[in-house]
Amino acid sequence: MERWTPERRRELTRTALIEAATQVFARRGFYGASLDEIAATAGFTRGAIYKNFEDKEGLFLATLDRHSRQVLAAFSEWFEEHPPEPQTLAQIPVAEAFRQILAREPDWVALDLEIRLYALRNPEFRHRYVANYQESTKAVASFIADLATSAGFRWKIAPARLAHILEVSAEGFLAWAFLDPDEGELFKSFFDLLLGAIVEEG
Repeated sequence: MERWTPERRRELTRTALIEAATQVFARRGFYGASLDEIAATAGFTRGAIYKNFEDKEGLFLATLDRHSRQVLAAFSEWFEEHPPEPQTLAQIPVAEAFRQILAREPDWVALDLEIRLYALRNPEFRHRYVANYQESTKAVASFIADLATSAGFRWKIAPARLAHILEVSAEGFLAWAFLDPDEGELFKSFFDLLLGAIVEEG
């Protein structure tokens, strides 16, 4: 049996709280989620949250980190199963991956819109949110840089800049796809146009 050190116990508690917060935030929204419900869902008291997180905003950012890592892992797995062929731009199925991975989480889309409004109205949190988002963008940039290398082409702009463009634009297209399902292919049209402008073959 594993011997739980204080550090290991705290790690497990923190993980349980993040997993519970992920469920509650997605179900209730940022404003509707209470720390008491999150703690109860994880099997702890509210005090456990304050021992591991600065505040509700900090706990939310931790759930956002977790969700971002899960999405990026899903994209990595998807491309391992559907590798793009070298030099063939038509074989870069980003739009299809986008549809299968991101378009299945309407609760998170609504939560993302809600937290952005909260950040716009709260300058102090805005700085924390943007800093968190920038770290996520770094991971996406690394991923798309590796994708270009494996497929045998180069991006005409820096991967970090492209990652930010893709993240911001994809979120808008994704939200609209839930509002008007008949326009769910807008991102594919956008990405087809984008590829022609930013990909340098050879």
